[in-house]
Amino acid sequence: MAGRGPAAGGGPLEARCLERIVEALRLLLSPGGSGSSSLQITKHEVLLATLKSNLSALEATFLKDPHWKKLQQLRDGIASRAEWPRHSVDVTWSFSAQTLLLLLCLKETMVHLAADFNPGKPNPKTPEAAPALSPDTLSISQQKTVQAALQFVVTLGVCPYLMPGVGVPLRHRTEFGAVVQDVVCLDAAPDATRRLYTSCRVLLSVAQHASLGSLIFCRHFGDVAAGLCQLGFCPTKRKSLKPEEEVLTEEERALSREALRDILDQVYQPLAVRELLILQGGPPQSCTDTKTQARSRAPAWLRRLCGQLLSERLMRPSGVQAVVRGILEGAGAGVAGGSDAEATAADWKKCDLIAKILASCPQQSLSPEDYYRGTCPQILDLFHFQDKLTARQFQRVATTTFLTMSRERPQLAAKYLLQPMLAPLLRCVKTAEIPESDLVPGTILVTEEELSTCIEDIFKSTAPRQEIRETSGMVELIEQLTG
Repeated sequence: MAGRGPAAGGGPLEARCLERIVEALRLLLSPGGSGSSSLQITKHEVLLATLKSNLSALEATFLKDPHWKKLQQLRDGIASRAEWPRHSVDVTWSFSAQTLLLLLCLKETMVHLAADFNPGKPNPKTPEAAPALSPDTLSISQQKTVQAALQFVVTLGVCPYLMPGVGVPLRHRTEFGAVVQDVVCLDAAPDATRRLYTSCRVLLSVAQHASLGSLIFCRHFGDVAAGLCQLGFCPTKRKSLKPEEEVLTEEERALSREALRDILDQVYQPLAVRELLILQGGPPQSCTDTKTQARSRAPAWLRRLCGQLLSERLMRPSGVQAVVRGILEGAGAGVAGGSDAEATAADWKKCDLIAKILASCPQQSLSPEDYYRGTCPQILDLFHFQDKLTARQFQRVATTTFLTMSRERPQLAAKYLLQPMLAPLLRCVKTAEIPESDLVPGTILVTEEELSTCIEDIFKSTAPRQEIRETSGMVELIEQLTG
């Protein structure tokens, strides 16, 4: 897919326009004349000079090259409809705004290409032939260019405007990030909060196209979510601001809150859990991860917000699995377990952390019993994973959570964990109490599969026998249930 001719049904003009947009992005992102092959290792003066030079080169191309006229008209049309500031004495914002405009052009062009696409009927004589490729499909080379543009937009248009403790600081990510943090002029118009709002809203608009949305959220979900948290939930310093003094209106703050919840529902849930944990200040990554090093403590309002959002993730269907995967995958968990004693101990520490999270009743739950009623069946399901890569760690999480819940709320654990798990065995035990006259010949009280699963679950849940003796309560509960 490195190269591709105009796709049938999409219109040659639109296809050429898409290629022209990608070419314009490449022109904006081209390295400067510092002798470096990448902007990421330039210093302050060279970075600013390169951004200015590339902006000038793009405008010069629009003026001189007649083949770029259609793209210029499209860009100017989108710019005229845009209600956000695009010009500033701060070149980093002018560059970000221009890149955002081109990304909007790309999205609009791809939408039109997809709408006009008519693949036609497949040829029955060649059923093995691949179906026609949608004309809004980006080639590998084009995807790399768009990814680079998104990286610049997030680095220049989102991260510099996050408050201390909100997200991971730029200067602690890469050398280029540290340079950007120093060259961004926060005193120049437009206001930093307005810039952050504009970048987040435009990125969300671009993400409405499925393939562009996957490029944005797979790599930049955490930064976009951090921006929306700050825009929608950060308390204002002065409560009696006049309308003309407000940077964001209450409607814009409400839109940011709504957008945050929308993208949290939209993305892969373990990813949402992982990024919320990072924002909250309890990152699941290993201690060597650059995201966890030398960062300010998250402000109280953000910790409370992330706790609430994490609780909402947990209370959703399959929420337990999302939390488990979010922490284990974020911690770099590959093949679980192993013979190494330190790795095994580290696995148990992570499982203990997850168990504490799962055993704690969230504030959003109506009552502990409602919480146990909703989550305990999901915890029992963790015993039944067949994937060898995850089964061992999921079993460890289920075991530690089982023990923690049984220790903290033994009566609720007996009702919603032990009784469902022991149900097949209890039916067998109570069969002796049923008069023979009431038993219909051929009646199956418990299937072999149910009984086998029950016995396996008992073994798995009581695998760490020393832990059972220490926590106690578990054996007594089982004895009470079985009489």
